Amino acid sequence: MLTFFTIVAVLILIFIFSAWPKFGLYLIAFCLPIIGWDFYFKGLTLPLVDLLALLLLIAFLIRLFFKIIFKNQKKISIKWPLALPFFIFLLIALISSVFSSDPFYSLWYIIRWPLFLYFSYIFLPYNIIKDTKTLKKTIIATALGSFLVLIFGLFSLYGQNWQDSFFQLKSVSLFGIYLFGENHNLIAEYLNVGVFLILVLKFFEKKLRTKKILDLFFVIMAFGLVLTFSRAAWIVLFIQLIIYIWYYFRSKNHKPINIILTFLGILILLSPLLWKMEQYQVKNVSSTENRWLLTEIAVQAFYDKPYLGYGDGQFINLVDKNIRFKAKYGEAIDSHGVLQKVLAENGIFGLAAWLFIFVYLFKLFYKSLRLYQTRNPWLLPLFLSAGGALLFQIFNTSYYKGKVWLPITLCLSAIGLLEEYYAKKSKQTKN
Repeated sequence: MLTFFTIVAVLILIFIFSAWPKFGLYLIAFCLPIIGWDFYFKGLTLPLVDLLALLLLIAFLIRLFFKIIFKNQKKISIKWPLALPFFIFLLIALISSVFSSDPFYSLWYIIRWPLFLYFSYIFLPYNIIKDTKTLKKTIIATALGSFLVLIFGLFSLYGQNWQDSFFQLKSVSLFGIYLFGENHNLIAEYLNVGVFLILVLKFFEKKLRTKKILDLFFVIMAFGLVLTFSRAAWIVLFIQLIIYIWYYFRSKNHKPINIILTFLGILILLSPLLWKMEQYQVKNVSSTENRWLLTEIAVQAFYDKPYLGYGDGQFINLVDKNIRFKAKYGEAIDSHGVLQKVLAENGIFGLAAWLFIFVYLFKLFYKSLRLYQTRNPWLLPLFLSAGGALLFQIFNTSYYKGKVWLPITLCLSAIGLLEEYYAKKSKQTKN
């Protein structure tokens, strides 16, 4: 009976997504941080958001097939964003996996993670977002998802002893399920995304009162992010704020002293929390040693197989074979940092390909800022939101997940729409 109702629910969702793909995209954008609610099917584990993304991808292909076969549409516009750098990385990963000790497992890992990631969170949203209205609604849905994370995090403060023990925003369970994952870093990384999406919404809004409310939400979310006491989150937020404030003061022709005074004011306000963070880090030596040992394992793997690495998905097996790690920390974990993971699994060629994706995105974002930022001030916080998600993966484990890459796709879609708009406008001016 349960199987029957599950099949019916899946078919209904595919039908809804086929008829209204934008609704499916908004639902996925809202559910991006929900990575702890898993569904199982014959050994395959899918978090809620990945299940929705898979169903939307199937619905999109059905819709495409219907247009070609029944409506006889021969010219269908399909775009492949980020195709060159991403598929170079996939090609190297594929070659690396062929020479792996367990090639079938590594090939499956490529299909399940980086390949699924590209089609579900880059290719699919980019081809659904064809106008500014859809882009804005997707940004709103993503921002609402991050605000949901903040609300759950604030609930975690209830009952914590703020004097005698260390307090911080944590993940809380709902009916025994940790919707956003159990680790506080998983909350922090998504707040790094959401905090600047609030500013994007502020630039979209015209009413002064609503702008002030969004400013308040920005401050609350930034403060909530600080209260996670995640070292990575603090570093990423600091970099995001430096870039944003620098651009802001430069556009207003303020003197450099104003930037310095602004940051001094922020440091003074945060000084009690900085003292608390120092206390926390004294108690957090084990976590630091854990990360350092993972780095040592990655470097040793690079020395053993420097060119193509051990193959995709093999990092956790390398950790499992490390006697020091098993004796001290128990169960093996995946790499806490995308660079060391790629270095161990795909070697120097894979790392070069991954860095090429970084450089490609950086150049594209920087070029777009120079061309469009003055007339579209919402573009900078949108880039900072996506950049924060990507930068966080130097320290965390979500490098192949939608909550990192959909914000990047929103940036790519925004750039594509702006290019079309200004190209059309320039053509009209010439005529």
